[in-house]
Amino acid sequence: MYSEPERSAPRHRRAVILAALWLLVAGAVVARAQERVGTVTGLEGAAEVLHPGAGAWSPLAAGDPVLLGDQLRTRPDSKLQVALREDSVLTLAPGSQLTITEQAVAPATVSRFQLLLGTIKAAVTERYSAPNARFEVETPTAIAGVRGTSFLASYDPAQQETLIVGLTDVTRVRALVDTRGAAAVNLGPGIATRVRRGERPQAPALLPENQLRPLERSTELGGAEAGKANRLDARRPQRPGERAMSREEQAVDQPNFVPGNAKPPPPPPPVPRVGR
Repeated sequence: MYSEPERSAPRHRRAVILAALWLLVAGAVVARAQERVGTVTGLEGAAEVLHPGAGAWSPLAAGDPVLLGDQLRTRPDSKLQVALREDSVLTLAPGSQLTITEQAVAPATVSRFQLLLGTIKAAVTERYSAPNARFEVETPTAIAGVRGTSFLASYDPAQQETLIVGLTDVTRVRALVDTRGAAAVNLGPGIATRVRRGERPQAPALLPENQLRPLERSTELGGAEAGKANRLDARRPQRPGERAMSREEQAVDQPNFVPGNAKPPPPPPPVPRVGR
C-alpha cells in the first residue's frame, strides 16, 4: 500500500503542471495586450491613451508606441496621427475617441477599430486588397470596410448617427444591425451615406463641398513631419522593411516627370531633315 505522501505526489505534480499552464496562458494574454501595432507620428495639442488594464489615461507624445487594445482620445482642440505597422495612417480629429480592437499582419492583414465619437480619417494600404485581409471601422451604428483606400468616418452620439465619406476607390458601409450586409452600400470618392441607430444606410449621395472641407481640415495636421505623413501614398503596396514614399519621392526616378502632372510631358517632335 502507498503511504500518504506517495499518494499525494501525483496530485501535487498535476497542480504544478496546471499552475505552469495557467502562467503560460496568462503571459500570452499580457504579451498580446502589450503588442505594439503602431506609432504616434503627428500631434497637435494634447491627446491621451488608456492602455489595457490601466486605471487612468496617460498623455501621448510624438514617437510613443500604440498598443493593441489601446483607447486613444483627443481634446476638443487637438489632433492625433498614428502610423500602423503595415503603413496605414489614422488621423483623429478634435474631440474623438478610438479603440484598437484588432490588428494583425500575418497570416492575413486584419485591422478593426471602434470609433466611439468624433471623426477619423483612414488611409489604408493595398495590403488589404489581398484575400482574407480586412480593415474595418465600427461605430455604434455602422461598419465601414475597405480594401486599400481612404475614407472619413464621423459619429455624433447626440444624434446617434454615423457619417461615412469615401475619398478614394470604394468604401463599403453597412448598418451595425445588418450582420449579413444585405443592405450595404458602396461609396466612391466624395460620396457619403448616413446611418442612424437601428436603420439602414441612407442612399449614397455626393457630399456638398461646404460639408466635406470642414471634415478634411479637421483631420489635417500642420508641421513638416505631419505634412510629410499626409502626403504618403498609403495605397502603394509595401514590402517588409520598406517605408512608404510620397508621390514626389516616387517621381524622382521618372524621367521628365513634374510632380502634380497627370502624365509625363510628351517627347519633343522630330527635327526635320534638311535636304541637300
